[in-house]
Amino acid sequence: MKTSQNGQEEYSHKSRKLAILSACFGSVSAIMIQDSAVIILFAGMLGADSMLSMITTALFGVMNCFFLLPAAYFVARIGYKLSIIRSTQLGALAVIALAFTPLLAPFAKYGMIICLICFGALMTIYVAAWFPFLDEFLPKKDRSRFFGMLRFSWQSCCVAFFFVCGLVMGKTPDLWVLQTIIVITAIALLGRVYFVNKIDVNEADRKPLNFRYGLELVLANKPLVGFSVYLAFLYLAAQGTMPLTYIYLKNYVHTPDNVVVIISSLALSGTIIGFLCAGRMISRLGVKKMLLSVHLAFALINFMLFAFSGSGTASLVIITILLVFYGFFVAISSVAASSEMMALANPDNKALAMAFCVSMCSAGLGGARLLSSVIIGSGVLAPEWSIGTMKFSMFHTMYLGYGLGILFVCVLLVIVPAIFPKGEYHYVP
Repeated sequence: MKTSQNGQEEYSHKSRKLAILSACFGSVSAIMIQDSAVIILFAGMLGADSMLSMITTALFGVMNCFFLLPAAYFVARIGYKLSIIRSTQLGALAVIALAFTPLLAPFAKYGMIICLICFGALMTIYVAAWFPFLDEFLPKKDRSRFFGMLRFSWQSCCVAFFFVCGLVMGKTPDLWVLQTIIVITAIALLGRVYFVNKIDVNEADRKPLNFRYGLELVLANKPLVGFSVYLAFLYLAAQGTMPLTYIYLKNYVHTPDNVVVIISSLALSGTIIGFLCAGRMISRLGVKKMLLSVHLAFALINFMLFAFSGSGTASLVIITILLVFYGFFVAISSVAASSEMMALANPDNKALAMAFCVSMCSAGLGGARLLSSVIIGSGVLAPEWSIGTMKFSMFHTMYLGYGLGILFVCVLLVIVPAIFPKGEYHYVP
């Protein structure tokens, strides 16, 4: 028995190391598309305006919103490991195709959008399979420590990668430089395939998923649905800030491209610090206080970005510091939300329950960036305006709108169980 237990622990430890390595290699492409400035700069070189550049950062979340629930049903039928491997292989092809879309001129920017949509849809399959796949070898007692190390590891890799890219690409990089960066992230995806393939799992006893019945159970879980709705609206108001700032720096302040990439990597470093601190902060202060703190911090930072206008080194330093703090609170909100989702999800239907929650979060994230792109492209906001001697742009107007929107979402705190618990409901923290 002792030998068997030691063998199981050794297997679990080895599998966790391989899973972390796979995430470090595989996360770079997704972060490049969703949260770094690289894809925004690439889109600009293909002739995309600010509206289309903002849309590129939204597509990943939009795909998760629409396809995550069907993907959860799909991966349960064909197997989690196989789903991860095949979706990642095809995703690498989509990223390589993205790098060569300039060859489609004058239709390059439309080819770029098609590649991003394909990649987002494929990664939705990966997301749906990833957590059930981890459940095959991850003991419950080690989950918190593992997820903390997992997020810290892949975030660190992404920060290091994009910081180095910013240092070597120069102030006005040629198109081939960005193409090279994109191809490197595609090759890194194959690293995910390699390490996942080395993880030995037995999915023979995988239970079939009754999609309709499972969805009915999810919708009947009112505390879970209420919390998911709150997150969707909070992210709708809060998740457009960081990509909007990169576009503001590039198109309005005319910051050199490499500086924009470095600032985006530093903002990602804020999320690393947040992931390192989140577990201890939530354990000490509780989910309720952390959610309230995150909510108010999102609003305050947007108001500070609105109030601040100017150019030069000092302004870049202040904006960078604000983005680092924003990344920190994004990480705190992610951990707090994940903890609350898992606590509220019914254990007999956890796969679909988590897929529903993530779909709602993705709806907020993708919706925030799509809505921002529509506002930018529609021209409804004055390009410039002033109060006394202070001049503002439409980007500052949007920061003000984000801050007010976040404060308005406070009314939805009444449906968050951690804030205002009502009645009896399933809750296993």
